[in-house]
Amino acid sequence: MNCKGFTLIEMMVSMAIFSIVMSGIIAAFHEQLKLHSRQQKVSEMQQNARTAMHFMARELRMAGFDPTGMAGTGIRPVPNRHDAVTVSMDVTGGESDGIDNDGDGVADNRQEEACGDGTTDGANEIITYALKDGKLTRASAGGSPQTLAVNIDALDFEYFGLNSQDPLCQNNCHLSIAGATANPDDIRIVQVSIISRSGIGSPAGRFHETDDTIYRNQVGKIILNKQTRPDRIRRLMLSTEIRLRNQGLR
Repeated sequence: MNCKGFTLIEMMVSMAIFSIVMSGIIAAFHEQLKLHSRQQKVSEMQQNARTAMHFMARELRMAGFDPTGMAGTGIRPVPNRHDAVTVSMDVTGGESDGIDNDGDGVADNRQEEACGDGTTDGANEIITYALKDGKLTRASAGGSPQTLAVNIDALDFEYFGLNSQDPLCQNNCHLSIAGATANPDDIRIVQVSIISRSGIGSPAGRFHETDDTIYRNQVGKIILNKQTRPDRIRRLMLSTEIRLRNQGLR
C-alpha cells in the first residue's frame, strides 16, 4: 500500500492552479454583475422617459377642455422657457354644481364627478410641468412640485399654430416662445422632446461607449450638446407631436 501524501511542491502547484481558476470565476462574476447593473439602468432610463412622456401627452391633449365655456382653460407657455408649460382643463366639480350634467334627470350625482363645473379650482385641473435640477416635476392645483421623473437631461416644448403675421400659415406655423406666450390661444400643436440618462454615476459602472452626440429636436434646434462635455453615460431621446384637440373651439 502506498501511504505517501502530497509533496509541498504538489500542494503549491495545486493552490496556484486553484487561485487562477477562482480569479477567473470571480472576474467573470463581477463582469456579469456590472452588465446586469448597466442593463437595469438602461431599462429604468427607458421606463423613466416613456412614463414621463405618457403623462405629459395625456394631459396636454386635455388642455383647453371647457364644456361650460366659462372656465377659461388652455395652455400657457412659461415666458422665456422651453422647459416648462402650464395647462388647464375643467374636468371635475360636476357632482356639486347644481346642474344635471349627464342628462339623467338627477343633478349632482356621483356619475357627474368627471363633468366640468365652469371653474378650474379642483385637483388636477391646473398642471405645470417643468425641468429642475435634472428632475421632471409636476405641480397640480398650485401645490408644491412633485417629482415625476429623475435623471432628465433635457426637456423641450415647441409650439405650432396660427400666426397672423404669416399669410401662408395654416394652423401649423412654428411659433416663437414670445409669440406663444403672448397669444396662447393660437397654439394648436405642441412638440415635446425629452432626454433621459442612465443615471450611472460610478466610473466602474459606466458604459464603454462615449456619448458625444448633439441632440436636436424635430425642428433641428440643439437641446443637448454632449460634444462639449462627452461622457460614458447612455441616453434616450423621445419626441412626439401632440395636437391640442380642445384649442380653438371657442
